[in-house]
This record gives sequence, C-alpha cells and structure tokens, in this order.
Amino acid sequence: MKRFLVIALCLFALAAGTYLVIYHTPWYLSFLRSEDLFVPYRSQGDTLQAWTGEGYETVTLRGVEISSVIPGHSFSDYAAEEADYLRWLDRIADLGANTVQTTVLMDDDFYNALYAYNTSHADPLWLIQGVTVASEVNLTALTAYESGMLDGLKREGKLVIDAVHGRQDVVSGGIDGSGVYRKDVSGWVIGYVISAELESDNVAYTDHSALYDGSFQGQYFQTSPEATPFEALLAQVLDTMADYETGKYQTQRPMGFLSGRLVDFLEYEPIYARQMQKYACIDPEHILPTDLDQAGLLICYQLSQVQEDFTRYLSSEQRQELGPCLDDLDRDPILHGYLTVLARYHTMPLVAVYSASSARGVSGPDSRPLTETQQGEALAAMCLDLEENGWSGGVISSWQDVWTRRSWNTAFATLTSNSNLWHDLQTDTQNTGLMAFDPGAEPVCVLDGDPAEWTEDDLVLDSGDLRLYARYDARGVYLLLEGAGPADRVVVPIDLAAEAGSRSSRDPDLTFARNADFLLCLEGPDNSRLLVQERYDATRENFLYEIEGLDPFVEVPEAESSRFVPVRMALRNDLLVDALVPTLTALQRLGTWETGRLVCGCGDPEDPDYNSLADVCYAEDLVEIRLPWLLLNVGDPGNMQAHRDYYTHYGVEYAPFRQLWLGAARVEATGEIPLYGFRVKGWESVEYRERLKQSYYVIQALWKDGEADALDG
Repeated sequence: MKRFLVIALCLFALAAGTYLVIYHTPWYLSFLRSEDLFVPYRSQGDTLQAWTGEGYETVTLRGVEISSVIPGHSFSDYAAEEADYLRWLDRIADLGANTVQTTVLMDDDFYNALYAYNTSHADPLWLIQGVTVASEVNLTALTAYESGMLDGLKREGKLVIDAVHGRQDVVSGGIDGSGVYRKDVSGWVIGYVISAELESDNVAYTDHSALYDGSFQGQYFQTSPEATPFEALLAQVLDTMADYETGKYQTQRPMGFLSGRLVDFLEYEPIYARQMQKYACIDPEHILPTDLDQAGLLICYQLSQVQEDFTRYLSSEQRQELGPCLDDLDRDPILHGYLTVLARYHTMPLVAVYSASSARGVSGPDSRPLTETQQGEALAAMCLDLEENGWSGGVISSWQDVWTRRSWNTAFATLTSNSNLWHDLQTDTQNTGLMAFDPGAEPVCVLDGDPAEWTEDDLVLDSGDLRLYARYDARGVYLLLEGAGPADRVVVPIDLAAEAGSRSSRDPDLTFARNADFLLCLEGPDNSRLLVQERYDATRENFLYEIEGLDPFVEVPEAESSRFVPVRMALRNDLLVDALVPTLTALQRLGTWETGRLVCGCGDPEDPDYNSLADVCYAEDLVEIRLPWLLLNVGDPGNMQAHRDYYTHYGVEYAPFRQLWLGAARVEATGEIPLYGFRVKGWESVEYRERLKQSYYVIQALWKDGEADALDG
C-alpha cells in the first residue's frame, strides 16, 4: 500500500511538473522540434502577403482595435465575456473588416470567441496581436535597458506567443488578461506588434546614454550601423520572439512595433523640433531581418495631426536623405502628405492605426465636433487615402467607446478613479468607437421634442406659463421646458456648488433667489448656450496663462461677480515660429472653443434626421435639453461631486452635492427668479445598451458594399 502511495505521488508530481512546465514556463525541448518551418504570413517588399495553400497573395488589412472595456469597469478588469466578444466579432465581420487588433494579451474569453467565430465562418478574421508592458517602465529616470522594458517585453513576447498557440495559463495578468489558454488561434495571427507606448522622453534618454550603442546581431534580427540604442533594444525583443516561436512552434510571422509622430524617423530643425516636442527618432529601416527570418517586419503607425507644411521644417540632412520622397508631394487635406512620405521611404509593409471622434468636445485648432455620420466619413476618407498611398491597410481605433480614456484638455477637470461610471461627451478620446454604450437599460430621455416620456414625478417647477422637468443619467442632465418655443427667450439658472455662483447676472440683467453657477440661455435653435459665472470658469483657472499669458491667481474674479461668460475649452495651437522670442511665442498661445454653445437637432438614433451632437430639440411650445456633466463642472457624477471654488483651493478639488437647483424665467421678467431643488444621487454600477453608431454604417458601405461615395454622406 505504501509503495502504491509513493508511486501515485511520484506520478502526480511528474504530471503536475509536466503541466507546469508546459503551461506556466517558456521552457521547451528544442531537439523535439520539426525541421519544417511554416510561414503563414510574410512581408514581401512593402506588401503584406498570406499563404493560400498554393502560394502567397497580397492582402490589405481593414480592421478595428478591440478591447475588453465596458461601462462600469476599468481596462484591467477584462469584464467582457465570451458572448460579448462573439457578438462583437460578428458585427465587426459584418462591417466588412478582415482584421481585429489588440494592444495587450486579452483574457482567454476573447481567444475562445475568436476561435469559435473563425472555425464556424468561411471568412475568418485575422488578428494583429499586441505585446506590451506596464507604462511605469516609461516613466522612470532610467534607460529602457535599466527600467525593465527590455526584459519585460521579452517575457511578454513569449507569454503572448504561448497564449495564441493555446499553451499558456495566466493566473493574474496585471495589465494582461488571464485564464486558461487552450484554443490555438495562431493560424489567424497575421503579426505581432510591440504596442507598448514608446515615450519620446524614454527613447531620447536611452539614445543619449553613454552605456549603450546601437549594435545588435541576433539570429533573426540585426541592426544597421546607423541604429540607435533604442532601435537595438527593439531588435533584441523581436529577435527573442522570432527565436522562441521558430524554435518552439516551427512557425514565423511578421512582427514589428507601434510608432507615432513624436518618435517617427523624421528629424526637424532644432528650433522647430523644440516647439513640436519632437526630440526622439526611431527608424524601422535600421532593424534588419537576417536570412533565417522569412516573415519580415510589419510596422504600425499611430496617426495623429501633423503641421500643414511639415516638410518645410525638416532638417537639411533629413531633406537630403529623403530626396525623391518629397517630390511632387500631394498636400492632401488629411495629413498633408505625411502618409505619402512614410510610404515612399519605407521598404516594408505599413499599417496605420487611426481614429475620429464623435464627442462634443474637441482638442485641435482646426477641429470641430463631428456627428457620428461625419465621424464615419472622416474614417472612410483616411482609409481610402492610406490604400491609395500604398499602405497595407489600417486599423480603426476603436471598436467601442471607452469611458475611461482621458484627454489633455479635460483630464484636469475629472476624477480619474471613478471615470468608468460615466460617459464624458466632452472628452474626444472617449468617443472614437464605432459602437456606443448608451446609459441605462432604457433611455432616460430621447431628445426628440416629444414630451410623452416625461411624467409629473419629473416636474421641478411650475410658474404658470413655464413648467420645467428634469432627469439625469451617466451622461448628463436632461430638461424639458414647456411653455417656450423657438421664438421665446428663456433663461434657466442652475446651482449645484455651495462655494460658487452669484445671485445676480449683469447680461442678461437678472436676479435670483439663491446663487446661480450657470445660466442656460435658450434663445432659439441657433443661439442657445450655457454661461458660467466667471469665478467658476474651469478653463480660466487651468489655462488662462496658456491662453492669454496671465496668471489666473493674480486678478481673481470676485466671489459674487455678476458676470457670466461662455463655457469654453482649450484648443491646441500648432503654429510654429521661426524664433523663440516673446513677440512670436505669444502667437502660440492656446485657442479656445465655445463648447457651451448648444446644437439644435433631433437626438433620436432611430430618426432619419438624427444628429448625435444635438443638445436642444424644439417643438411648437416646448424644448428638450441635454447638458453633459462636465459642462456643469461635475467631474465625478458617480458620487455626485462637483468642483469647489478654484481660488480658495488653488485648483480642482471636489465636494459632494445632493440637489440641482433650477429656475426658469423669460429674459424680460422682473424680480427674483426662484430656484427649486431637484434631488440627485450617485451610483455604484451602471447599466448600458450597445448601439452601432452611424459611423459604423458609413464604414460598412465602403468596406462591405464597396461604396466609395460613402464619403458624400
């Protein structure tokens, strides 16, 4: 009996050890591998090719970036389930896409869903698999060699390769997903891309270190004599991954990394580079596959706006090196010839990652809010421009709206820790998806001018000729005002912050029964706007120096100031000057956009006249209004927290509120306008509905139906 137990324990230990070695370590027996090498995809010159069973054919990628993020959860929760992914993949395929891209190792539910979809459909979806590490390795005072980036990417690369081959267990993934990876989806993995954000600071610091050089000679990748230390690091990672997949699985596929405007290969004259914050360069041409690598390089570019005359600012050495790449350059209105220059210069397949937003808010000097239809048209135009310039395709970022994303001109006004509980229509990066998550199991308000959904329970005030109703959800506050039509001029004072506001307004000339923080001025379809009491103007406090060159804390608006000003947001200024002197640098101050000006239209997605930017919708004797939370300085709606007084607390601090105080009066009215309390409370979880945006159908018309005239709307 004892011998039996000993043998059983030994067999169990052997089985457990074998399991751990196979599914929890990158170790393998190289002498057991086959000598037959399979290359299902490869780069051939500047084209991407797929093996058909009889030969290679050139492919063009039309894809979307997918993640696991859903409302109420953070990026690392991986809350989406296999059923969600299956539903999304089916819609992505019906879009006409042939590719999905992930920036991280997803949870096992995603790969199970991809396997299930691809094995049950005649036209499977390809996968561009991202390889990344925690962003902290970019935010240290160490080089990329010392911070853990090099070793981290090597480990991550092996982990990802095992996972897509169905031979990995991940207990706690950190930034990665987790699970038991048993579905071999490698046959559809068209390439691996190092998707870790390559911070220009980290790249420049590494390249300027005297401890490292750019020389690297691996089995599968090597560097050219011109390579930098950071390029050598990337070559090491790619070589490690190629060696691992070749040795363990006898297969190779293209691999590369994600670049962007701030780290691309272009070099500018120092005076302009400083203004563009362009002080790092990565040239993929300095990373060379050896004869043992048969799959080659695949480079992705994260596209963003470039200066209209960017070639004028290039260094003389760069212009000489580019030579014919700059001849007869078509200054297209999208990226001003940038796509053409990259395509002419590179000798490998290029894939773009590009986006457009349907947010109310904007961040660029030439940007204006886009409807969902206009968002789709912008994406379609980019797709056609890429393909006409010889790129191997592109990936739209992203499939779904991501509520947790941040933007430089709104991040200061929101509380990051609870951003997953609400959808900010002011932040452009949150609204780049082709699929929206609309709050609630049912809509709180459909902005269509029909009062049927409103009840007496929603009534806030009844002054005889004006009746005001209110509701709210995870996007904002909704109002119905009865007794006011398109020709009427009505003001709705709003109070929510105990430390802010005024009891009077200079223009329009009004007084209130309590402090008002905002004035909603309804003056017809073309002239309705939200005003904020000047001391409670978040843009003034945070950006006054960048906008006007003045310190916001030197001349502080009076606490009881009766001046109400337009609600604005800061805009980037891309102007470059030839000398950094005060008279010229003053021209580089930030611009502003009056984001408080309200758009009139129908906000019903089922209506043929749907306008996703609609804030007000008029009927004969009523108007419905949508006010996004951030317009009201509510940076944490989940806990109903709004900004406190900026000049007492020296920046954005938060205080809870439990009531919105609302009033309503005609502009010509006299006497104090009473405000009535409307109780609000936060939430710990959020319900939502999935909805395909109009941009989805614009892209579908191009990709699936081949209608290039989709750009005409």
